[in-house]
Amino acid sequence: MPTIVYDIINLLASILRLIGMAFLGVGIGWLSLDLLRKAQVWQLQAIVFVALVGLVIALVDFLAWGALGAFGIGLGVAIFMWGMPKKQKKEEEKAS
Repeated sequence: MPTIVYDIINLLASILRLIGMAFLGVGIGWLSLDLLRKAQVWQLQAIVFVALVGLVIALVDFLAWGALGAFGIGLGVAIFMWGMPKKQKKEEEKAS
């Protein structure tokens, strides 16, 4: 009986870890893109990029593969959401 309870707790902890790492990936992706855009000099951009790569290398060493995959998906979503160029709103200008 206690084994079933521990298995359920482990399953819930794994799901929570996956969701948390996905949100962490989105947050770190947004933060790094924001810092890269606001950087005035190339040295700051290089530091942000190296820090992001270093974080990913550390996560590969210390995380389980599922959590690392969730982090990668979150990071990819952030890059696609905020890294795409913004569309001009021509339709609103024509209507005015």
